[in-house]
This record gives sequence, C-alpha cells and structure tokens, in this order.
Amino acid sequence: MKKLIFPFLILGFLLTSCENDDDVCVSGEATPRLKIKFKSADNKVLTLDSLYLDVDYGNNNILTVVRAAKVDSALIPIRVDDAGFTELYVRKTKKGSVSKIKLNYNTTSEYVSPACGFKRLYQNLSGTLETANPVTKVELNQNQIINENKTHLYLVF
Repeated sequence: MKKLIFPFLILGFLLTSCENDDDVCVSGEATPRLKIKFKSADNKVLTLDSLYLDVDYGNNNILTVVRAAKVDSALIPIRVDDAGFTELYVRKTKKGSVSKIKLNYNTTSEYVSPACGFKRLYQNLSGTLETANPVTKVELNQNQIINENKTHLYLVF
C-alpha cells in the first residue's frame, strides 16, 4: 500500500498543475485560414468534382494543401511571415492545367493567450489571377481575413 502512495501523489500533482491557459488552442483562436468557394461563369455556386490546390510558402516550399473530391469550399492556410503575399496554384485534376493566383495583403499580429501566443490577421486583401485556365476569374468577397466564418474569395471556373 505504501508503494502506491508515491505514484498516486505524482499523478495527482500532474493532473492538478495544469490550468486553462495551458490548454491547446481549440476554439478558433489560431491564425484564420483563407476560405474560398467556387462559381461558374454564370455566377452560380459550384461543387467541383476534384480540386488540387498548392501553396507557395516561400523559398520554393510548395505544398499541396487541398486534394479533394466533390468540394464546394476550401480553407487554405496562407503565409504567416512578413512577405505580404501568397501564391496559390489551382488544378481541377492531378495532371491538369494550373492557374496561378497571387494574394496580396498587409499583416498584423494579435495576442491571444499564453497557450496560443499570437495570431496573424490579414488586411487589404486582393487577389490577382496571373495564369488563367482552369480558373477564369478571381472575385474578392472580403478584404480582410479575421476569421473563417465568411467566404473571402470566389474562384470562377
């Protein structure tokens, strides 16, 4: 019995030493992602059969962040450094044509909590279609990214 007291004391100490500030960010307090949706040329919201979306995070660090079927929207993590732009590469098929979209913005930082640290907010958002096909147009819906609730950008196919 005496041998069990010490492990239970340690376990009790570990369980009671954590506070709410030590929790991981779980309620939308992190840096918001870009929310995009899709439209047809006649302005109707689309569900794409498939979507491949790559993001250039700088230094030729291009990562595929979306590889999905039957997709009507996507949440895209954009750069958190001070570059002021992020480049997106959009395809409808794995080996298909690639549209290049350049997003420009200003960034600010906001303190959240000891567990979450700071989050980035994006202001004065603009999008430029640099290479068309399959995307034919970029429509801005919100000029700031402060949460993921609203659609920020529409891609027209």
